[in-house]
Amino acid sequence: MRLLPLLLFPAALAAQPLFFRGVSFTAERGVRYDSPEAVAMLDRLRAYHVDSVALIPFAFTPRGETRIVFGSARSWESDEGIKRLAAAARQRGMKVLLKPQLWPNQPVDLSDHARRRAWFAQYRALVIHYSQLAAAINATLLCIGTELPHATAHETEFRTLIAAARAHFRGPITYAANHGEEFERIRFWGELDYIGLDNYYPLPDNLDARPLARKLEAIHRRYGKPLLFTEAGYAAAPASHRTPWQDRSDRPVHLEAQAAAYEALLKTFVPQSWFAGVFWWKLGTNGFGGARDNTMTPWGKPAMEILRRWYQPRRAINPTDSRPSP
Repeated sequence: MRLLPLLLFPAALAAQPLFFRGVSFTAERGVRYDSPEAVAMLDRLRAYHVDSVALIPFAFTPRGETRIVFGSARSWESDEGIKRLAAAARQRGMKVLLKPQLWPNQPVDLSDHARRRAWFAQYRALVIHYSQLAAAINATLLCIGTELPHATAHETEFRTLIAAARAHFRGPITYAANHGEEFERIRFWGELDYIGLDNYYPLPDNLDARPLARKLEAIHRRYGKPLLFTEAGYAAAPASHRTPWQDRSDRPVHLEAQAAAYEALLKTFVPQSWFAGVFWWKLGTNGFGGARDNTMTPWGKPAMEILRRWYQPRRAINPTDSRPSP
């Protein structure tokens, strides 16, 4: 009997794409990642079958400058806080996506070679820092950037960031592209493990997401990588499916509109074999939301019951890749 295939089986299993029943878990209003309240929220999320959280440390860049400030020990998402919260998530059987993000997310003019070189040097330092942190917390997945069209337009330079990340983190890597022009022009998806999309594509008024699924499947087929919604969301407001990127507004609360959009997206994409899941924007450490809140958080709203139903796993031979059943 040959033993080699048996010895290789665990590695092959680990290499299979995962399915993420996720939420973007942000530190809100002084409730830091290292607080007991944040850990308590993890337990509350598990009741809805959420098995993945995106931890989002924010970096800051002054308007028009190439300087990037990150990793402050005083921030709500400090490295130590991320380590503690990631450990708590793993203890609860949850996957962890580490997803650093620039704020404010303003385009930087990189047309000048010197400015471009300076900015990429700063951002490379950020990527290396969070790649090392991802390794330290045993993150399930690392995202090396979020909605940076000014950077991804420079493909050669961005590919060097991917290489820098892989030098420090051995796990899977993605990038979170903004919907539309940025997502559709990127050509380096083959260098990553997941095609990452911040999915704020609008839906038609009948909420038929099948045309969008066909559009995204074509991208998957071109590069042969699973597609992950690194973000998706709809405000609890009328017609939020038309402008899903719009969060805070003076629109009235419409809980059913949000829930219907959640249902439409999940029922279309979850059955797709090439779809790797979603991190809904957003759930806060302080549990903000509720029936009078018109923002994109689903917390305390009917949309969470949609998640509970679609996120419930079914029995499967490979539980890491099991699909929810509707």
